[in-house]
Amino acid sequence: MLAAFLTALALSAASVSAVSAPVVTAPTPVPNGHIDAATLRNATLDIPAWPADNVQGPSGALRFRDGEVVLDEQQVPSGQPPHAAVILILSVTYGDVDGDGSDETIAVVGCLIEGGAKQVIAFDRDASGKIVTLGRITGTTGTVRDIRDDSPRVARDGLVTVRVGDYQRCCADRTPQIWQKRGYRWRNGAFEQVSGPTRMPAGTHVTETRLTTSGVKLTTGDDGYRYGTLSVQVEHLWGAHPEKLALSFGLPAGVERSGSGWPAVTKAGDGFTVTVDGPPAGATATYRFAFRQRNVTTPGELTVDESASPLISEAIPWNNTVTAKF
Repeated sequence: MLAAFLTALALSAASVSAVSAPVVTAPTPVPNGHIDAATLRNATLDIPAWPADNVQGPSGALRFRDGEVVLDEQQVPSGQPPHAAVILILSVTYGDVDGDGSDETIAVVGCLIEGGAKQVIAFDRDASGKIVTLGRITGTTGTVRDIRDDSPRVARDGLVTVRVGDYQRCCADRTPQIWQKRGYRWRNGAFEQVSGPTRMPAGTHVTETRLTTSGVKLTTGDDGYRYGTLSVQVEHLWGAHPEKLALSFGLPAGVERSGSGWPAVTKAGDGFTVTVDGPPAGATATYRFAFRQRNVTTPGELTVDESASPLISEAIPWNNTVTAKF
């Protein structure tokens, strides 16, 4: 009887011990987002859309070979951002930006034709090991026109710092640039700026103006000519304020200046240049010029190029030319 009781007690204790023993499960491994440069430069990468106010190129899934995607040449209308010739991986660095205990890969990617657009992009791996895009950290848009390729750094707390500039040099250009250090952090599924300046100061070496036209309407005279007035508008958007503008005209066959209201004209090759007062700072000025064209002349296009006088470098170099059909 006693032996049976002791046996039952032992079995009960063993049962309690088995029930109360902790269950240990292995932690889910964190994907390793430290992608070596050689692998990244020969991978298919999901590239975010390029800023609308900079050089354009394809986005989405792009297959890189030796760090580049070579693009076919594409013509775009005058005054629109040009299409890139190549997309390049310009630099690679690493750090834990999302706080998961494993590094991510930070790359500066350029969409370039001589100069062009740049993005700083964070890449990671998913649970299957596939390279995925975590997000765009920053890019060249608005008053930010350049990013130093070797500038991204990741601090231990995940802060990503980048040096951004107000102007992108090309070729032999030596325009002085303004550089700022800005910091970005991964929050709520996206990167946001958390430190550094948020605005570019207006320096003396870089301006941003935009030239547009409302076109020209011609009326037929009784002397064998058609007459019309070309209206062009120049808007000062940011940066240094140009007190004077040089407007250079290229004329199609049979088109010539008309009337006596023209400012002083300087001949240059097949065209000519006039100097006018610049628009008020942050505002738009309209300029009107009279032309005439012989009735028998084949239709053509007149071009107008605008620049500050004396010269100030334009932050966006492709929106200072317009065409008008005659």
